[in-house]
Parts: sequence; structure tokens; C-alpha cells
Amino acid sequence: MPSDLSTLDLATINAAHEVIVDALRSRCCEWEQESADATADGRLSNALMFQHWAFAADLLASFIGTEFSVLFTQALNARFGVVPETRRSAADQLLDALTIEVASQQPTPN
Repeated sequence: MPSDLSTLDLATINAAHEVIVDALRSRCCEWEQESADATADGRLSNALMFQHWAFAADLLASFIGTEFSVLFTQALNARFGVVPETRRSAADQLLDALTIEVASQQPTPN
């Protein structure tokens, strides 16, 4: 990872977040279906194994999604020199940073 988080491309972070989390959630659904199929076939040990795998994939998708959000926030903070405030929520700080990002991309009035 670059030592200067301000150089990270925010669109790339979002795209990677979406691709990775979607892939894990998709795999989770596949394993849940395989668990249901195994239960219907009477293969209960296989069904339990697939349930465990699905739970682990779902947990991992949530964890990775959170970490991507943290990385996105850190990159925004580094880009705009925002120092995190302990009195404000992370969501409020992220909204402020996004507002700055959008405002900086607006054309200046003539």
C-alpha cells in the first residue's frame, strides 16, 4: 500500500470494494443453496459444512466491506488534509470529505 494515502484513486477503491464484496456474497448464496440441496438429499453433514462456509463468506464480506470503507475515508482525509475529529461520527466526517470532493470538481462560475 502506498505510504501516501492521498495518491489512492477513490473510484478504484469503490470498484474493488464492489467487486470483492459482491463475489463473496455471491459465493455465500451458492453455498447456502448447496446446503439446502444437501439437506433435501439427506446429506446433513455436507449441509452443515456448506452452512458454515456460507456464514464465513458472509462474515468476511462484511469485514472486507468495512475495511474498504475505512480505507476510502483515510484516502479522503489524506487527500484533503482532514484531521479526524473524535466528537463527530465517521459518517459525518465522510460526508464532509465527499462534499469537498464534489465541490472541487465543479466548474468555477464565469
